[in-house]
Amino acid sequence: MKDRKLGDEWAGWSGELDQRDLKVDEAPGTFIILAVVMVILFVALSFAGLYMIQPRLEQFSPSAPGFVENALIAAAIAMALVGSLWFFVLARWKKPLFPSTWVEKYVLFLLPKTVWLGSKLGISRDRVGNSFIKAHNSLIRSYAGKFSPERPLILLPRCLKADVRKEILSIAGEDFKVVTAVGGEEARRAIEEYRPGFIVAVACERDLMSGMKDVAEKVPVLAIPNSRPEGPCKNTHVQMEEFKEAVIFIKEELRKFSKGSGK
Repeated sequence: MKDRKLGDEWAGWSGELDQRDLKVDEAPGTFIILAVVMVILFVALSFAGLYMIQPRLEQFSPSAPGFVENALIAAAIAMALVGSLWFFVLARWKKPLFPSTWVEKYVLFLLPKTVWLGSKLGISRDRVGNSFIKAHNSLIRSYAGKFSPERPLILLPRCLKADVRKEILSIAGEDFKVVTAVGGEEARRAIEEYRPGFIVAVACERDLMSGMKDVAEKVPVLAIPNSRPEGPCKNTHVQMEEFKEAVIFIKEELRKFSKGSGK
């Protein structure tokens, strides 16, 4: 590992190359299923907690356990109905049902829980992260027209191959500010200084998850995971078609925004 400087998220890497982690391609359904299971577990644990404290509640009032149980049942039904309605509307019309800030808070709250559950089921952090990123990108695209895409920013890791970086700069053109961030602190500093309306972030799943937890509630982010044929933090690649799609999406949003604002 002397020929590379590891990022914070890879500080514990042993140096061994696991083929499963060099290029991760996980379906978005993995994150969604894990998130649903976590919600079900949360409801089940809530009822288990009610059962354990029931004698204490009865000391306050004989009707208290029934009241709390009915409240939990109503909350569980509401969560199931709202979640089902949200997925139906999103799948049928590709339109959001709730404000983006609400949804961001919810999915980012569930993210570490799904990573934990995935580890218990033998699903690596990178696989869960890859699935989350794909699901989150679809979610962001569904909010097209709901945000200002002015001053778009592209954040790149220092570990990209030189020819990959050159192609990215060519695709980005003059509509984007491009910053190579050595670490999370530098990326956050670039965001604070430039104040972008939209971010395209290229990095490994671990860095993307960490960064999105910091900024995704404030600035919409399209994340592009890299592939690591030589392991993390050295000569990484990017699925260029995926990057082009993100750039085209933002340029189209810029065009609509400029037309709508009369610029």
